[in-house]
Formats: sequence, C-alpha cells, structure tokens
Amino acid sequence: MELQLYFYHDELNMSPEAVFEVLNNDKKLISQLDKLTDIEYKNAAPDTREPGTKAVLFYDGSKVDTEVVQYRADRRIGFDMNVPAGTLKAMINIVPVEDRSELTISAKLVTDSPVSFALYSLKIPKVKKQFNKAVEATAQK
Repeated sequence: MELQLYFYHDELNMSPEAVFEVLNNDKKLISQLDKLTDIEYKNAAPDTREPGTKAVLFYDGSKVDTEVVQYRADRRIGFDMNVPAGTLKAMINIVPVEDRSELTISAKLVTDSPVSFALYSLKIPKVKKQFNKAVEATAQK
C-alpha cells in the first residue's frame, strides 16, 4: 500500500541553486526542520548527497536509516527512509523558471500494514504543517 503523506508544488522567488544551498548543507537543513536534530553518515562525509549515500537522521528522538537514491545537482534529490511502518520515499525536484524556481516535494509511505497505513494517514495534517513551515522559512531567506 502507498500513502501520500505530503505533496507541495509551487513557485518560489529563489533560484534552484539557492534552494539547494539549504538542501546540500546539513546545518542549514537541520535549522529548517524542527524535529531534525542531527545527521550521521555511515559511508560518506558530511553534506554528501550522491546516490548510495547512507545516513542516520535523528528525527523527533528516533534514528531513521536513510539512503539517497537520486541526486542531480541543484535540481533533484530522492531518498528512502526506513521507518517501523515501512519505507518513506521522499523526492524534491526543482525546475528553473526565469529567475524563480518551480518546487515539487513528495513524501510517500510504502507499507504492507493496514494499521500503519491508517495511523500514518492521521499524521498527514501535522506533516503538512511542519513541512510547509520549512518551505516558507527557506523561501524567506
């Protein structure tokens, strides 16, 4: 089963490079996401975003095993996060539009558990609020 936890699509008055300046920098990323407190790399140096990069995200008091599955500099990053309920698949894509950017963010839970599906569906409003706040904070910089 697949559950869309978050979807965002809008234009930002920022270049793709300015958006990825946050996404490519651990300290800046941590400062934008309230519950993300640290990133510990398993097979790479800090701030690495190449496919195959594995890390542990310290999020809301939990350790989340994460792997970068797609990366195109200043345009796209995709990563999978292993959570008890299944796999969270996240993608951030940016398309340049004149002096702005078209930003798309998607996060989906893939699970075999109907209970996890139901429980995560209850989290959607909270997830949406948190990530909209992070997008707004990035756009104001």
